[in-house]
Amino acid sequence: MSPASTNVSTWKKVSVALRNVLSTRLNESMVGVTITGQPFRIGHGDALAYALAVDDANPVYFRKEQPIVSPFFASRILKDVLEQILLHPDLGLNVLRMVHAEQSLRFIQPLAGGEDLIPSARIAAVRTVSAGQILDVEASIERGSERIVEGVCSMLVKGRKKGKGKKTGQGPAEEARESDLVATFSIAPGQPKRYAAASRDYNPIHTVPVVARLAGFKRPIAHGLCVMAMAGTRLVSHFAGGDPTRLESIKVRFARPVYPGEQLSIKVAPGTDPLRFVVLNEKGIPVLSAGQATFR
Repeated sequence: MSPASTNVSTWKKVSVALRNVLSTRLNESMVGVTITGQPFRIGHGDALAYALAVDDANPVYFRKEQPIVSPFFASRILKDVLEQILLHPDLGLNVLRMVHAEQSLRFIQPLAGGEDLIPSARIAAVRTVSAGQILDVEASIERGSERIVEGVCSMLVKGRKKGKGKKTGQGPAEEARESDLVATFSIAPGQPKRYAAASRDYNPIHTVPVVARLAGFKRPIAHGLCVMAMAGTRLVSHFAGGDPTRLESIKVRFARPVYPGEQLSIKVAPGTDPLRFVVLNEKGIPVLSAGQATFR
């Protein structure tokens, strides 16, 4: 299908979300639909706010001359086109049954301010699994005719019945026992609101208790992309000498929700290429599993 470019108003977001509350299946005929976003120019203040929202105070982001932009700011640039895909009126996605399953990002060129960047997203596949359906969305950011970032966002839309498949995270838990601890960090109580403001991801499961409970959580949960960025910045510090431009790719599976106040630890399998890592909660259970990262 041909690319489209649309802006989703707040009212339309609410109306589509309400209409799909009873939806049980994704519309597989939507595979191939592409959304092309409006030109996006990175502002230095916005880039700084995003870095600080994931507790990344790397001095290279604060330079007056040629400041570097966090690679994880790519999720902010892609947020609008991904949202337009997920809230497409013909897709039939029930947001109360949706969880972020996996995310990959490949940084072909570093992000920089002062240039118009074009984000786009394409529905690549709708897959049926034991737990429901998985929606794979390919996303990219281009500078002129040059692609500088690409990745895949996979969302699980949980079915009405619980699947009987193997639980996510069992393998990584075993692997973590033989991995090296490289960093620890925590999710602050106000982190979801700070990240929502910096990323413009205002999904209410992260900030509104009643909506979080309707979605099956005890209370608002941290954004998965926030947890990924917080882990990624620590991997950059440990394995790339604090140079974020050396991060070439990162991929994670969101294995378990993370609640504000939780203490997390990053363990890395020694001698692996790409680098294999897992993020564990206080009980030693993976919250990010099947992690992979490569560095230039």
